[in-house]
Amino acid sequence: MPKSSTRKNIIPELEELVRRLVLPERFNHIRGVLEFSLALSKVHSLDPIRLQVMALAHDLFRDLPADKLIRMARAYSLRVPELYRKHPILLHGPLASTFLTRRFKIRDREILLGVKYHTSGHPKLGPYGKVLVISDSVEFGRDYESVEELRRLAFTSLELAYSEVIRNKIIYAVKNDLLLLPETLKTWNSMMEVGRYENEAVEYE
Repeated sequence: MPKSSTRKNIIPELEELVRRLVLPERFNHIRGVLEFSLALSKVHSLDPIRLQVMALAHDLFRDLPADKLIRMARAYSLRVPELYRKHPILLHGPLASTFLTRRFKIRDREILLGVKYHTSGHPKLGPYGKVLVISDSVEFGRDYESVEELRRLAFTSLELAYSEVIRNKIIYAVKNDLLLLPETLKTWNSMMEVGRYENEAVEYE
């Protein structure tokens, strides 16, 4: 895992790649995710450099055409499930995660898992991954009914904000007849299991 100073040295190159590869509206979103992540880092005592790397990398390949995403996945020898073959845009997170390892030798599990699963969430995400999922959903360019409450919650409790963001993803997908990613369902079920056992423990104290 690179030291913070090493990670900091890659940020200018990442910023340049973002400018070259994404559309202007995507660039604005990435800047929004970066700013919100850094604000959360101050409140929750997290390493801002790690969050900078994650925010800059998460949508690096989001605007590439489907055929390019598939070709990159093959070049990186990534497993491409049937769902991802049908919807190649889902590859942008796994590709960005793999790119960080290939290009910058990053082995930091928190960074790599967070970038890989920023769209869906994942049961094994740590605080850095959760910050990225939250910031991706509630950065100040986002505008939907519950976003202000989610922003406030993020500065109070990462765990509660993360669970509510996952809940919102599920509700939005169901209401709009969209795909629910398997990792999102696993994340929700994992949180419900933890919550259930915690409640049972309290009940029998």
